[in-house]
Amino acid sequence: MTKNAARGRGEADPPPVSGYPSAYDIPKFKKMAAELAGLKLLLSLSPKMRGQMKELEAELERIVGTVERFYQVLGERHWVFHDNLRLDPLVQAVSTGDADTAEAALIAQYRDEDRMRWVLLRTKRVSALRPRADLIDGAWRDYQEGRYYSVVLVLLSVMDGFVNDVGQQRRGLHTRDGEELVAWDSVTAHHQGLAATQASFTKSFKKTSAEPVFELYRNGIVHGNLTNFDNLVVASKAWNRLFALVDWLHALEEAARPEPPSPSWTDTLKKLADNAQQHKAMDKWVPRAASVAADGVEAVLSEPVVQAATAMLEAWKTRNYGKLAPFLHEFTKAKSRGAFIGDIRKRFEVSPLDDYEVIRVEMRGPGLAHVWVSLTVAGEAKESELRWLHVDEDQHVRIETDSRGAWQTVQTDPLAIIGRAWQ
Repeated sequence: MTKNAARGRGEADPPPVSGYPSAYDIPKFKKMAAELAGLKLLLSLSPKMRGQMKELEAELERIVGTVERFYQVLGERHWVFHDNLRLDPLVQAVSTGDADTAEAALIAQYRDEDRMRWVLLRTKRVSALRPRADLIDGAWRDYQEGRYYSVVLVLLSVMDGFVNDVGQQRRGLHTRDGEELVAWDSVTAHHQGLAATQASFTKSFKKTSAEPVFELYRNGIVHGNLTNFDNLVVASKAWNRLFALVDWLHALEEAARPEPPSPSWTDTLKKLADNAQQHKAMDKWVPRAASVAADGVEAVLSEPVVQAATAMLEAWKTRNYGKLAPFLHEFTKAKSRGAFIGDIRKRFEVSPLDDYEVIRVEMRGPGLAHVWVSLTVAGEAKESELRWLHVDEDQHVRIETDSRGAWQTVQTDPLAIIGRAWQ
């Protein structure tokens, strides 16, 4: 293998020091545009494909154009576009060119309880954030209940510790230069993105001020010089910055990987079409719920996630650990299937399940569901809330209608299932 072949993608194609000049310059968007142009040329003689090509071009422009307009409108207010944002609510908001309108639409996404549960679950899966999961949950409760000062202080500490644990440098976010936050091929790496926020984040304040602030001034807030930051805007910016940092970490990891073989034009067309279809399906998705008491047993059992939950509980009850294994969403697994099943046996055989009954289900996200059940363990009945993700074989969360996904519970031992309620 040559030296160049061993280099990571970020090293082979490093981003500009100050970030990408526009969203159109971000590599994944440039690559998609180039692939579309090539496909358009190849398929120019195929009238059947012209309509599909126009749809793909329009969808690409909708995505990239919205990211670019987002930064044009909100970049000076130090909001960062990240991958967990819903696109549709922002398309119209940023197209107005009015910063207040766009900011209100953005904050509304952080106030959406169903959406945030989905995003927080994915966020806490990041290895460097798992030790901080309780702090994140606490900040979310405070955000819902209007204790914005607490949200800001807690998330600032979470971000500092999180960034400190990334890589080998052992330096918190407040010690980082903006250039260090420019990650290859990330929407956060726009020149008005994450790197640009560091100037205000680390700005020093020597005098105490009680004037209202609406920026995430980390130094002024933590050192007690700015006392009037207890508001929805600053708290929402704290969530925005945390999710942007998660994207930054993912981009660093992707940048370190070698460039994969170039896909064929057919594979590219399928991927573009699939991405467009996924975006549309997720934007159209709406939450729903059903309970045995109100809607009947059939309504509840008709939900695929309930069918998965029933199969999982039946396997636990009958002590069939081989059938139980596929329903457990493990971050890391044993080297072999046999070892994995043996590990599951050790966890579950000490708490045999006598009986179970499904009570209700809530579909809280495109690939996120909660199923309430009554479990009888050691003769004692307890109600439990099982949390489920719809994931593919690579552990990527998929919309519930995607055939590549399967339902798995994130509670992978009896203690988590019986003794720990969702917060």
